[in-house]
Amino acid sequence: METRQLETTPGFVIFDLPGAQHYVGEARLGSRLIPGNATMLARHTTYIFAMLEQQRSGASIGLRSDAADAAAAVEALAAELAVDFSSGRLSTSPGLRLDAELLAPVLAHDQRNLIGNDDRDGISFNDELVGVGAAAAAAGLLGDLEGKRVAIEGFGPAGLGIARETAAAGAVVARIATAKGCANGRFDPVTLADAWASAAERCVEALSGDDGPEQQWKIWADDVDVVFCGSKPGAMSGEGASVAASVPVVAYSAAAVSSKALAVLRAAGTPVAADFVAAAGPALCWWADEALTHGDLRSAVTETVDAAMSETVRHDDGPFMAACYRAESFLRTWQDELPFGRPLG
Repeated sequence: METRQLETTPGFVIFDLPGAQHYVGEARLGSRLIPGNATMLARHTTYIFAMLEQQRSGASIGLRSDAADAAAAVEALAAELAVDFSSGRLSTSPGLRLDAELLAPVLAHDQRNLIGNDDRDGISFNDELVGVGAAAAAAGLLGDLEGKRVAIEGFGPAGLGIARETAAAGAVVARIATAKGCANGRFDPVTLADAWASAAERCVEALSGDDGPEQQWKIWADDVDVVFCGSKPGAMSGEGASVAASVPVVAYSAAAVSSKALAVLRAAGTPVAADFVAAAGPALCWWADEALTHGDLRSAVTETVDAAMSETVRHDDGPFMAACYRAESFLRTWQDELPFGRPLG
């Protein structure tokens, strides 16, 4: 892993693997960002590419500036790495505290298929595809989703995508959690979409009724059939895994399951679907033929995740580790050494 310090503005760029065709990763803004906290963000994308058998690598851009200096920092980034961006060697997307408008000087060079940015009833197509992949991963763990009760941690646009796809497959969204708390009930996707649109993370307050939202940790309660987690790296900690007990887990964002949580769940025989499997959908779009439709790409995501889950779900070491072995088998075909550390929080 190469970490390059920027010269024209405080910040850094992480390139995960040497010799990759392309490097892809979000750009984030924050005065306290450090490379060590971004390595697993890049590694998550690296493992997505490996799972898809693409000789590409994850990356991560961190701009160490305050919000007031964001525009100047992005301009400096765009100028300093102009060759990398204009050649397509490095591609980035809006991340923490950086929206598309702020990042426009960089995004103007993006050569990927940007169908993932299309609006799909209030969420991006990228978020919809995360929902498609996460639902397929859950079905791979459970057999099917008909009548199953699901919980969604880190509810937001991708969580809404998960709610729509699981509900369409016959599941019931029984619990959601944001940083503001946890709400229990029987939530249809329209209600969840309206609540998120009106209150964002505070949607749990309206959805909880007069009693107010419950404590956030209750998202891990074991009275559901599957838990989706994706608020941040390490969202499911060892303590959360102990509460979840035997409830299958689907990670849908970078390194959402911690190494301690995975150890606890493996010891309990609880299956965990890897984040780089469930969230592979957007990456399938980036170099897709522009003639492909939303429906074509949805089908491709389902087929890809179904195949990965079928291959890994019955492995003695569990589906998460089996997915790692699968990705690493491909990495060995073009890397002299495997990168140190798997995508765990």
